[in-house]
Amino acid sequence: SSGINAEWPLRPGGVRITEAGENCVEVRGAKGSMPSSFYKVSATYVDGYKATMMAPMIGPKAAQKGYLNAMSNIERCRRIFAKKGMADFTETNVECLGSGANQGRKLDESDAEEIVVWSAVRHSDKAAIQVWAKELAGASTGMAPGFTTMLGGRPKPTPILRFAPFLFPKDQVRIAVNDVPFASTNSEHCQVSPASPAEVTKEVVREGDESYRLEELAFLRSGDKGNSANLGVICRSPALYPILDAHLTSATVKTYLQHLGPNLQVTKYKLPGISGFNFVLESALGGGGVASLRSDPQGKAIGQIFSNFKVEGLKSLSEYM
Repeated sequence: SSGINAEWPLRPGGVRITEAGENCVEVRGAKGSMPSSFYKVSATYVDGYKATMMAPMIGPKAAQKGYLNAMSNIERCRRIFAKKGMADFTETNVECLGSGANQGRKLDESDAEEIVVWSAVRHSDKAAIQVWAKELAGASTGMAPGFTTMLGGRPKPTPILRFAPFLFPKDQVRIAVNDVPFASTNSEHCQVSPASPAEVTKEVVREGDESYRLEELAFLRSGDKGNSANLGVICRSPALYPILDAHLTSATVKTYLQHLGPNLQVTKYKLPGISGFNFVLESALGGGGVASLRSDPQGKAIGQIFSNFKVEGLKSLSEYM
């Protein structure tokens, strides 16, 4: 996607990548603009503490029992906090890995008999996290049957480091190399974040009676950018590009991945030169990185989750390859 960069803001529209030899590709058509009059600064700050507990739960209704077990411990700690005059948790997150939680499946629909409970909490006070960790010890031996052990032992509080990037004017920074003053020569240029492209949706045309998982039609990979995630999709054949362009809209992607959060926003960028698309998923990671309480804080699994998206109304796959 187009985006602001301290050195060279790349606009990938019209980029063509061709194979030029073994382990070698040729890139043509890449266009950008002059460097901005700002430096990009990446800063972090401490925003409280967090801790995570993982524990296997085995037996009938494992997911339901595991969730109730973790939430009961959190509610018990809230009562303790109230008596001690301590604030409530800033944030909590309980997942039952193996029940389809990361794929948006409802807890009561799970029939898994072996899961791993992921329970994470955040608090401004380190002592409150220690209370929660202490209470877990009793829960592991005296609550729901099938709760086996805490993986890695009793959780310990760790500081939450949040990412806070910002732009700083170059003309306010004095730089010297070997005591020789250095000044940027492009201070007359001003660059602002580009507006998101207006999405033009295309009509889905039914070409046949076959349906396929997206993974059969494209390569997918995802990763984080702060609290946002990038979802990359590259067609397995250029012939599939117009088809997936019609099926994969920001709306369909948002609907399929709506379990990632209530504030999820999706923007679609087309990369016709490589028969691909880049979807930017804002507010998709619960804070992202070390600030997130989720089991996939960097969005590495989003591409695999979306690989199950069903594309219908196609001809035989061999006719596109």
